[in-house]
Amino acid sequence: MAHNDDWVPHDLPEFKIFGDNFCSEVAANKTAWGINAADAAALPGEQTTFNDDYAISSVKNKHTSLDTQATQDARTPYEARIRKIGIPMKTNDLMTDLQRTACGVVNDSDSHSLSPVAITGPAVDAERSGDLGLKIVFGRLTGGILLGQDGVSVTFGFYAIGTTKPTEANCTQTVMFKKGVNFMTFAADHFGMAFVAYARYFNTRAVLGTVATKFEGIVS
Repeated sequence: MAHNDDWVPHDLPEFKIFGDNFCSEVAANKTAWGINAADAAALPGEQTTFNDDYAISSVKNKHTSLDTQATQDARTPYEARIRKIGIPMKTNDLMTDLQRTACGVVNDSDSHSLSPVAITGPAVDAERSGDLGLKIVFGRLTGGILLGQDGVSVTFGFYAIGTTKPTEANCTQTVMFKKGVNFMTFAADHFGMAFVAYARYFNTRAVLGTVATKFEGIVS
């Protein structure tokens, strides 16, 4: 199945327009659509904070790095609220597809293809990086994270050298990575232990791939 772009725009100018329209639609229809009251009440304040910061940082040649960071910081909770309200809209029986479209929300209907579940494991390069550190690179030879996948889930199992290594089901630590190049630090109590890790893609619907890539090392 083909991959669809995210329904929330990435670039700030488009996100600003999208957000204003989304908030307007929710404000006008929150009761009819059964929108969670707490989320509907919190949305305008987050919209205002973002819009105020964006009005400063979007002025060409006059904004500072602090202005830009403030806009990014304001976008995080605002976008999270939009997604929290918007995702249930896709299957909201109180809304029509036309109303979803008016909000900018893509419905997972027959006219839209879902992001695929990966049938291959990610290419993984892992190497020590400082004390208790690990550098993990996904897809060095394949162009990074596979198209249609949101990232890679890695489940780690730790064991004393010379003993039986854990199976994937018995691993105790899971880390979700969304970048091609990543760094992590192991807990100090794992120092000197061996680890086995199983990496699986997860798609934009948080569904794990069917094939895992296994890699191993020592915490040092």
